[in-house]
Amino acid sequence: MLAMLMPADKGNTASLPDPTRPPQRFVEPAASGDAPSKGLQLGSILIAPQRRVAVINGRPLSAGDRISGAKVVAIEPGQVRLRRGGRDFVLKLLPKRPKVTAVAEKD
Repeated sequence: MLAMLMPADKGNTASLPDPTRPPQRFVEPAASGDAPSKGLQLGSILIAPQRRVAVINGRPLSAGDRISGAKVVAIEPGQVRLRRGGRDFVLKLLPKRPKVTAVAEKD
């Protein structure tokens, strides 16, 4: 009975898109190749009166810290500015979208 629930070819499941993955334009820049942000993913930003922390590739970082050869230049609301090889670049969080409350239709 369980076999009926399993896909016949496991290779087909690899081609299914991950519904939780952010759109590609937020993961990597449009230009490929030697893009400075390649391999860096901004997970979250904490901005408090006394400190600013960005989580990049799972590591908490502050201004001045380094990751993968890039230096954190500034942590701002919604984005982090970094510098690698004399080039500045920005990692952005996904844009905020207003919450929409679903309302059931009444018959």
